[in-house]
Amino acid sequence: MCELYILGMGKGDVQSLLVVEQERFSGVKQIFLYGATDGIRDFLREREREVIELEKLREGKDDKSLWEMEKEAAENILRIIQQKGSAFLLLPGRPWPGLSLLKHIHSLFPGAGIRIEMFPAEDLWGAVMDYVVSEEIQADLTQGTVLMDAASLDMLRQPPVGELLIGHIWGYFMLTPLMRRLLRFFPAEQKVHLLFFQEGGLINGSQSCSLGELEKIDAVLHGWCFLRVPPTRRYLLGDMLHMMERLRSTGGCPWDRQQDHLSLRTYLLEEAYEVLSAINGGDPQELCEELGDLLLQIVFHSELAAEKDDFSLWQVIDGITKKIHRRHPHVFQEESASTPGEVSRRWQEIKSKEKGKGNRQLLEVPAEFPALMKAQKVQKKAAEIGFDWPEIKGAMQKIPEELEELHKVFLAGDREKVEEELGDLVFSLVNVSRFLGVDSESALEKTVEKFCRRFQYIEEQVQKSGKDYAAFTLEELDRWWGEAKEQEKRGRTSGQSGEDE
Repeated sequence: MCELYILGMGKGDVQSLLVVEQERFSGVKQIFLYGATDGIRDFLREREREVIELEKLREGKDDKSLWEMEKEAAENILRIIQQKGSAFLLLPGRPWPGLSLLKHIHSLFPGAGIRIEMFPAEDLWGAVMDYVVSEEIQADLTQGTVLMDAASLDMLRQPPVGELLIGHIWGYFMLTPLMRRLLRFFPAEQKVHLLFFQEGGLINGSQSCSLGELEKIDAVLHGWCFLRVPPTRRYLLGDMLHMMERLRSTGGCPWDRQQDHLSLRTYLLEEAYEVLSAINGGDPQELCEELGDLLLQIVFHSELAAEKDDFSLWQVIDGITKKIHRRHPHVFQEESASTPGEVSRRWQEIKSKEKGKGNRQLLEVPAEFPALMKAQKVQKKAAEIGFDWPEIKGAMQKIPEELEELHKVFLAGDREKVEEELGDLVFSLVNVSRFLGVDSESALEKTVEKFCRRFQYIEEQVQKSGKDYAAFTLEELDRWWGEAKEQEKRGRTSGQSGEDE
């Protein structure tokens, strides 16, 4: 049986390596080295060991994530051991159990019939913690500390509240992916510190820079390098929930304390529409603010439910995450889907299976939906089971038919029939918009905005005249309408929007 002996190198001195001198290991010549110091390299060279530096196995793999690189490194170690027999793997520190390379090794090697034996040395994290609380750094650890292996940073899914310490930065190539990942949680101006161990000793200093400049740092990097991201004062989701608890408490806000799910309905709808307005406006800062307002409503409703032990905000997050995971088997499981249509069909299949048939109606949609949205939803559901025109031509032909029927009942003076036929006409128009891939609600909204924009021009002309609307004929008002329309056309031609005219 082949064996892999994992040897901790502690802080980088050769004392821990004397185990390789033992007689039982005399036949083990193969050594995998990860981020060693010059002293250890010299020690192994003198003993005529066959050394493979794992960093070199990464050459030409810049397109892969750090996690994928570590997995390939473990696969390479496995392949070489199977070819040449037992080997040593030398790692900094104890090594730390959270090292991603160890996770890959422990998942691959037992199944391949290779036994693993560990020879631990001194852990590095204790020295790192001593340094960050020293007089030089004086870190405040009361908010907690997160320790992570650099190659596992993709596992960081939310910004930590307290200190973030990232270990085992094996080389310069790691800085760019580390920077990009951290920029998802911290601003570019966030200060970070690289901590360096001197060979065989303690940390001998640090180099500071802003997070956005991390990839430009000038330093010799090896497995004894650590990155510190100190905490900054910013509010996270947990802070927002705590704030809502305070607002709802006995000494909180009288207005917030009297709200319930029903009383908040109007605000939820208003905030959703304001988000849509920000999206249409194309202003990222406005969208950021409006999404925050909408999030506040979600937090508010979740807190109301938590007070009754119905559910918590964390259950909301857990539930939607699990649902998205289930309904994307082509991403998170072994299934495949190459087109949006395939994804949509599979989504509906999974959704139907989850909810079960029961007494649910096929075309059931929330009663609170706006009428245009509801029409498009039920048409889409009917089309999914084949109840649909084979092509857009049939949908188009229904529009003049419905218009003619509306004209007939209008001439007959049948008020109820007029409403019914007008509804049929609008429903037909929605059907055409579905065939064209246009959201009818959005299309009408844009038309309303266009109407208001052009009418605003008419208002401006009336105000300039100093007269009232009654002083102008329909033809005069319509002429200004035409001028507003022409201005919009010229604005589009010159690359400007109608609002700029």
